[in-house]
Amino acid sequence: MVSWRDLVSVAVGGALGTAARAGLTLALAGVLGPALIPIVNVTGAFAIGILFGIRARMPRSTRAERAQLFFGTGVLGGFTTYSALAVESADLTLLWWGAATVVVGTFAAWLGVLIGRGRRAS
Repeated sequence: MVSWRDLVSVAVGGALGTAARAGLTLALAGVLGPALIPIVNVTGAFAIGILFGIRARMPRSTRAERAQLFFGTGVLGGFTTYSALAVESADLTLLWWGAATVVVGTFAAWLGVLIGRGRRAS
């Protein structure tokens, strides 16, 4: 059952992740342009994969579940920005950009899970 503490944890983590993404956007949007959103999403997917891979090795505990909610759902969920990707992909000339990001992000998450579990991709 989700408690109010869990909801607050996700909200605080989400605010931190969103602030980190906004900071990167302010710092790097002029340099990376439209490539910034896919880079953020793929990096976030990779980090979420690592987190979930590590979490899969851990015994069940309330503390570990709360850490997963804070870092995975909150921080990394706020950091990634698939809504911005969807808006960019709505332009049919950039539809391939969104599809490629989803495919690469899925691969990055899979690779992150393998690394988090302590296995090598082969």
